Amino acid sequence: MTEDQQPTTNSARDTPSAPGKKRFPWRSQLLVGFLTAMLGFGIVVQVRQIQTDDLANMRQDDLVKLLDEVTRRNEDLTEERSQLRSDRSQLQSGSDQSEYLKNYSNLQAILSGSVEVHGPGVHVTIDDPGHNVAAHDMVHMLEELRNAGAEAISVDDVRLVAGSYFIDTAGGILADGELLSPPYRWRAIGNVSTITGALEIPGGALAGFRNVGASVSMVEEEDTEITAIRTLSPMEFATPTTETK
Repeated sequence: MTEDQQPTTNSARDTPSAPGKKRFPWRSQLLVGFLTAMLGFGIVVQVRQIQTDDLANMRQDDLVKLLDEVTRRNEDLTEERSQLRSDRSQLQSGSDQSEYLKNYSNLQAILSGSVEVHGPGVHVTIDDPGHNVAAHDMVHMLEELRNAGAEAISVDDVRLVAGSYFIDTAGGILADGELLSPPYRWRAIGNVSTITGALEIPGGALAGFRNVGASVSMVEEEDTEITAIRTLSPMEFATPTTETK
C-alpha cells in the first residue's frame, strides 16, 4: 500500500490561532464545511460497503443490523450539522463569542492531536504473531472508527489524525512514519455503543483482522486515556482565505 491509497481529509493542523472578530465568518464557514464533508464521507463509505459481495451474502438479521447502524450514524451527523449551524448563528449575532472561541480552540486541539485526551471509548488489541495483518487492514480499522464518530484515535504510541497513513514495509507496518509491532493496541474515544457496533459489523474491520489469522479483543471503557500527541508543524503552502462581509 502507498501513501496515495489512504483516506485523505483536510488536516486539522492548519488551524490558526483565534483571530479578531472580522474573521468569524471564515470560522463558521469552516465548521459547516467540515460537517458537510463528514456527512458525505460517511454516506459514500456506507454505500460502498453495502455494494460488496460479502454484504450481498449476509443474512437478513445482519442486513437489518447494518441498516440500523447506517441510520443511527446519519442521524448523529444531522444533529451535529444542526448544532454547528446554531453555533454559526450565535457567532454571527455576536453572542457568547468568548465561550464559543474557547470551545473552538479545544475542538481544534483535539482534532489536530496536539493534546492528551480522555473519555468513554474502547481499547482494541490485535494480536498478530504471524505478521499477516497488512496496512490496508489498519486503514480499514481507521475508516471504521472515523465513520463511527470517534473523536480521538491512537494506535500504539501514534496519534492518528486527518492526514494519517499506513504503509507496508519489509520491517513491518509504518503509521505516519513510525514502525508498529504486534500486538497492535488501538484506543478510540467516542460513543461506545456506536463504535463497538460499527467495528463488529459482519465484513467490517475486526472481521478483516480475524480473516487473516489475527486474534482480536475489544474492551469498552468508561474512561479511555489517549496520551499520544503530535507536534504541529506550520503549513508550508496553505493559508486561510479572508472573507469580507
